[in-house]
Amino acid sequence: MPDPKRNCVPEGAIEPPLLQKETLVPLNSVDKNKLRADGRKWNELRALYMKVGIITKAQGSVYIEMGNTKLTAAVYGPKEILRREEFSLKGKVTCEFKYMPFARAHYCEPRQDFEEKMISKCICEAMEGVILLERFPKAQVEISVQVIQDDGSALALALTAASVALINANIEVKDLVVGTTLRFFENSDVLVDPTAEEEYGPFSKYTGGAGFHLAVLPSLSQISYLKQTGKIEQTQAKDCIETCWETSLRLATGVKNLLQGSIEENVQR
Repeated sequence: MPDPKRNCVPEGAIEPPLLQKETLVPLNSVDKNKLRADGRKWNELRALYMKVGIITKAQGSVYIEMGNTKLTAAVYGPKEILRREEFSLKGKVTCEFKYMPFARAHYCEPRQDFEEKMISKCICEAMEGVILLERFPKAQVEISVQVIQDDGSALALALTAASVALINANIEVKDLVVGTTLRFFENSDVLVDPTAEEEYGPFSKYTGGAGFHLAVLPSLSQISYLKQTGKIEQTQAKDCIETCWETSLRLATGVKNLLQGSIEENVQR
């Protein structure tokens, strides 16, 4: 549900028109003139806002929101692994992803459920391929992601937030990670950056189909993470992945601009 205390996006946010350049990959089945419930086109992104260094006890942190999806990510470490383990030349990454009790339409239990544990594992795997783990042997980096409000595309935003928090913590990484979610339906509708209703809601005109979660390294032109749910034809899956790829590259420009602006603001203080 919308935030009653906020009638517009925060100052400094990137409005959707700056992020909605037409994708280079055409999907012939998409009606590009059809508007979604919130007035966006099928490939249009929601407004993006980000602020780093918001958790003082963490080495790096970020508050990020896209539309009404809002979350924080914090990084602790690198710190020594105290329990006895076999020596490793590479460091270790742990991640905890958690929905706040009020983040979704239903109450979320304080303990991690199966979905949250799986998302934690996804984020951890994506970050392990990006962090230069050989720089801190016998040490670990802890990533904590807390979802304040889930209005869709939470996993993609969590991947982006975790990467930004690592950069804010001065952890050496290969590149920034930017995530995108896409929803494909059996009636051939395709929606980029879906809301909670579009991503989860069982409504009549959007049934079945598949979901895609993609995280890319924009400067290296590499994929850090890819997850597909549901069933889809191979050719349609290829088009959806390429659409996610182009969307992530567009979004990366906005994330970099906001990250640079937020860092400069903190330096001036």
